[in-house]
Amino acid sequence: MAGGYGVLRADLDRWVREDDQSTPHLQIRALDRTGQPWRIAVNVQSDTGSEVVYWLVDPLLGHPVLAGLAALPTGFSTAHRSPASALDYVRAPLFDWRAGTALPASGSASADDLQDLLALHLQQCRNAGGELFAFGSRFDRNLHKPIDAQFGNTDGLHGIHNIHLNQGNTGRHADDNGTLQDGGLILAHPDRHVGLFLAFQTQRVPTDDDGGPAAQSRLIGELIAGRTPPAGPPAADGPVYLERALLNPSGDDAGKEVVVVGNLANASVRLDGWQLVDRNRRVTTIGGLTVSPGGSALIALDGTGVQLSNAGGNLVLLDHAGRQIDAVVFTAADTAAADRFIRFAR
Repeated sequence: MAGGYGVLRADLDRWVREDDQSTPHLQIRALDRTGQPWRIAVNVQSDTGSEVVYWLVDPLLGHPVLAGLAALPTGFSTAHRSPASALDYVRAPLFDWRAGTALPASGSASADDLQDLLALHLQQCRNAGGELFAFGSRFDRNLHKPIDAQFGNTDGLHGIHNIHLNQGNTGRHADDNGTLQDGGLILAHPDRHVGLFLAFQTQRVPTDDDGGPAAQSRLIGELIAGRTPPAGPPAADGPVYLERALLNPSGDDAGKEVVVVGNLANASVRLDGWQLVDRNRRVTTIGGLTVSPGGSALIALDGTGVQLSNAGGNLVLLDHAGRQIDAVVFTAADTAAADRFIRFAR
């Protein structure tokens, strides 16, 4: 992916549809508190002509990235590569993959295409006096587009793009892959946050440490096709999932934290060689544990590998072959309850 990943904090001003281009975007004009105009280019169709997949999360709750938004300065800020500062749809989940909808870029009626729906939520946020937080890549050169002149982006550099999943690509977009660099829009209303997240049907998840498709990855277009989102855990397709954790034990946390892995299958699952990975990519390898049918296994953390930060973070579960089985996030609020096991939100 191109450099310059970060987040733009600004007030929504207006937006312009593109209905007659080969790779159309919804072009959003936003103003930071200094009065500087910015252009946000949101892909609404892939360069292969396929429809973009859209997830609406309203309200967006329980994600560590939310805690830091209010402290961000106006304008663009480079994001630290952590679940508390950057988006990663795979490792720090924001939604259920199967709840996405593929939408056309343009339609013949009201609210029947992706640009209509994005505009609807932008309008609601602007009317409520809310703010926009756009995650993506800052423009690195002036393309001299007419829309920049219209928006007042006179140097062509005050803008942001890649407002979508930026991993799981194959072919000519494989060089764009990376972790903790996904794009998206978070609308901060006075009473809640709303998340608008986008991906291409041709991208594949889950991904490896470099953001490329993992061995067991599936096309996003396959994940959303004819699937009804499940009512509860796990978010992963398999029966083993991250159930809960002792995030904040009494006294010094080191060597006292515990992660609980659950098993929904009516058969035992051996976890020998499986791994837990935290937000700083520290690893704890699981040895000698078997989860009974419908049971749970407690994994004590000794403080030398995975650590569960009281500031919030994420946790990933990998099987013995390194395949991602599940991923969860937790927040500083979750760690406030001392010496209690907290169930991971889904």
